[in-house]
Amino acid sequence: MNMKSEKLAERPKSLTAIAKDLIRNAIVEGELPFGSQLSESALALQFGFSKTPVREALLQLKLEGLVDVLPQSGTLVFKPTEDQVREICRFREIIELSALELAMRGDHEGLAQSLTAALKSGLDGDIDDDMRHRLQDASFHGAILERCGNAYLQAAYQLVADKIQALRARLAADDKRVDSCHDTHSEIMQLIGAGNVRKACAELRTHIRSTEDSYIRASQHGDDSAA
Repeated sequence: MNMKSEKLAERPKSLTAIAKDLIRNAIVEGELPFGSQLSESALALQFGFSKTPVREALLQLKLEGLVDVLPQSGTLVFKPTEDQVREICRFREIIELSALELAMRGDHEGLAQSLTAALKSGLDGDIDDDMRHRLQDASFHGAILERCGNAYLQAAYQLVADKIQALRARLAADDKRVDSCHDTHSEIMQLIGAGNVRKACAELRTHIRSTEDSYIRASQHGDDSAA
């Protein structure tokens, strides 16, 4: 690394980048409800910033689909409709199945090792069970993309990754499909370890489709009309 590269690497994050990370995390982790109002002034006061970096952060998050700016309504946390959740799940299915097939044909044993490590995510941290399950789920599916070796698939997945995580954060703790995810992940891992591409892909497809209704209910989180 040359001196110019070292200086760039050491450059601290801008206030806009910090504000963006803070707002993104609050949305993705469920601290800000779907459809809730976002006030530049309130966020700036909370972060100890001026309104300018907050405004710029919200504009960037709008481009990523995590924030909506509506006439007469202002700036809101995105709130996916049922159709949009179904579209996210279909898109996710296409990307993950393609990634799984590529990863398995490239090195199914290496993929199995990565998934084993992914399922240990959060085991050493001082976090509650819901957070641990979300970390493990995100790590498991993320590992498939990381091992696929296709930068275009990885970039495409980022279009919905934060939205999927935001939906995960709002899943009901007593949802039976959520409880069964760990067992399903283990079954998929066994098929991957055995090198059975066809059955592993079929199991992953079934797994993604089985959670669709749970994600639709999660999209209504905080909506009194959906009780």
